[in-house]
Amino acid sequence: MEKIEIHEGEKGISFFSLHANDKEVGRMLVNVNAEILEAGYTSVGLDQRKNGYGKKLVNAVVDYARENNLKIKATCGFVAMIFKKHPELYGDILARR
Repeated sequence: MEKIEIHEGEKGISFFSLHANDKEVGRMLVNVNAEILEAGYTSVGLDQRKNGYGKKLVNAVVDYARENNLKIKATCGFVAMIFKKHPELYGDILARR
């Protein structure tokens, strides 16, 4: 079973984690300022790649941003690649530079 958790630090949300079978398999660092969610470094364990976990983290962050009226600034290369590859899915959520 897969589960996404949102972790908060002293200054708000600090990362999203993805767990599968009670083990953390991925994490995305985030930073929220004003109306922008910065999607930072994304990590999925080497033995867990090719399972779609990175994209599941992206989708969880996108869902969170949409629910909270935030735009996303993709500072992580993986997130930027997913957004560029699928503009029809993510074009509305991108923060304009």
